[in-house]
Amino acid sequence: MKFPGFSIAICLLVGSSLIRANPIPKSYSNPQYLQLGLKKSRVGINEIERVADEFKEVQKLTYYPYKLELKNRGFFYTVDLKIGTPEQTVSVLLDTGSSDLWVVGSNVRCSSSEPNDDCKEYGAFDTSQSSTWSSNGTDFYISYLDNSSASGVWGMDILKINDLNIDGATLAVANESSTSLAVLGVGLSAVETTNIVYPYYTYDNIPLILKRNGVIARNVYSLFTNKLEAASGSILFGGIDHEKYSGKLLTMPVVNVAPDVSPDPMHLAVILSGLTYSTMGDKIDPFCSRIPAILDSGSSGTYFPKAIVEQIAELLGAVWDEEIGAYGGQCAASSDTLDFDFGGINISVPLSAFIIKKDSTCYYLIFPFENDLVLLGATFLSHAYVVYDLDRLEISMAQASYSSVEDIEPIIDDVPRSEKAPGYSFDWNYYDDQ
Repeated sequence: MKFPGFSIAICLLVGSSLIRANPIPKSYSNPQYLQLGLKKSRVGINEIERVADEFKEVQKLTYYPYKLELKNRGFFYTVDLKIGTPEQTVSVLLDTGSSDLWVVGSNVRCSSSEPNDDCKEYGAFDTSQSSTWSSNGTDFYISYLDNSSASGVWGMDILKINDLNIDGATLAVANESSTSLAVLGVGLSAVETTNIVYPYYTYDNIPLILKRNGVIARNVYSLFTNKLEAASGSILFGGIDHEKYSGKLLTMPVVNVAPDVSPDPMHLAVILSGLTYSTMGDKIDPFCSRIPAILDSGSSGTYFPKAIVEQIAELLGAVWDEEIGAYGGQCAASSDTLDFDFGGINISVPLSAFIIKKDSTCYYLIFPFENDLVLLGATFLSHAYVVYDLDRLEISMAQASYSSVEDIEPIIDDVPRSEKAPGYSFDWNYYDDQ
């Protein structure tokens, strides 16, 4: 399996002293959990073109997936962070598909294509006003394939999340940008920008700092993005909320979708072993094989290999709209679902969740690409409760339950009440698909 289409963000880092300046103090002796609220934004019902732009960006790609970092156009999950002394508040996109924290600087030179965008819509950080900011002179640069980019400098400062002060947090501050939406990456260390170019190395990003400080016992977090129409969700570092899922919580191992790029997994992917279209009591299987699926909060749409998408479109009676860049047709029945099977973990998603209606046409947020890979973004994640265990390279999932009640338990060792999925030991090898 090759990845000629996945190099969405090109990242350069000059220098190698990013985290060597200060040791991170261990200041918490009773590991528990840290819950962050997510604010959700969704594009308007007639803005299918904006979501389809994401697909067009994917189609432009020509290199290996060093960083699978989609600049989310349809849905945004943001968290509020307070940085520096005194505190300055910024909102950042939560992204499980990348691993670095960067924010917009107060002196940013903005080159956004949006006429009224000053690149500070979600807040900006003024390093000159923070007595605890320390730059190490390391250049930061990131470029997206829609021609947006950000550049600046790396450094360290105090980060406040809720009422918790985190010393020694590494972040980049952009002094030039064409986008107002900065990023909090909580993914694997292998996709940190320091590990992309020579000299290659990794550092403690925010989840690892929480673990090292003893705020949480292990590098594991639970993601609950809530209903698509809900205004908020949550991410729970070091803990699990048993009220936010129904049925059994089952576990699959993370698989390495790019071993020829990195010996360690770069993406949070598990094996998808089946997909069923359920309509009017009938069940139709567009495919029943094994294929890796990346669970990425930083993207809006759902991506399948082209052959699978064509089968789904045929079942839906949808045709490709070249002008829009999406499949469109008659609207599916309200009871229709797509049912995902991850080695025995079954997640059902109403087909209506994949639809944006424009005039009398329903457009589906299900897009094709040429790789033997599935990418499941915000639409899917709204219907799953996902526990990302970065220490043990496992992902546990169950059907999301939209309860307002909480039953939170810290994850000290094994993920509580979880068990291995029946397909935990499924065979899958990257090189078998070459």
